[in-house]
Amino acid sequence: MHFPAASNVARRTGCTYRPAPLFAALALLLPALAIAGAAEETRDPDAYFFTQTFGDLREEAATAREVGKQGMLLFFEAHDCGYCRKMRREVLSNPEVQEWFGPRFVSIAVDIHGDVELTDFDGIELPSKVFADHRKVFLTPVVSFITLDGGEIYRHVGMIRTPHEMLLLGKYIEGKHYYDTEYRVFAQRQGLQDEGVLATPGAETE
Repeated sequence: MHFPAASNVARRTGCTYRPAPLFAALALLLPALAIAGAAEETRDPDAYFFTQTFGDLREEAATAREVGKQGMLLFFEAHDCGYCRKMRREVLSNPEVQEWFGPRFVSIAVDIHGDVELTDFDGIELPSKVFADHRKVFLTPVVSFITLDGGEIYRHVGMIRTPHEMLLLGKYIEGKHYYDTEYRVFAQRQGLQDEGVLATPGAETE
């Protein structure tokens, strides 16, 4: 049996052909759900970004050498720092960021007001707030890249706004561009200014 095409039926009857409402709704909804699901994919930074540590920086550095890591990343934060929480929630929780930094750096969170004991590179045990003072970190957030001997390579002061910017900063350190290029210039060359997320000097605590 031959059935006339829907468009022919519409012409003969004067009706407008429309797909079934359910299918039309699904066609609109599914792409939105896929985008939302991708945007919301995050993982706990304490489990997937920061290294599980007992706080002995010399021991962590020795382990890092054994497995071929390039250095250490110290994330100085404070409990009352809104920008620190925002970085944890929107940047350090990103799986791509976690998977890029994990094989390359030992990453340790340091509370600048905290009392958690750390052992520094001289073997001295001291609270994290005193360690932060010794490192001259008084505001947050600060991302400090250091060698496996404890010397600071580069310090980024202020909030890193996006996973892309965090990855770009990591590649800036990995490629040793800090020897001849300021980070701001490096970021501009990479087109970061198009996203309006250039690093801002200075730190803020909310």
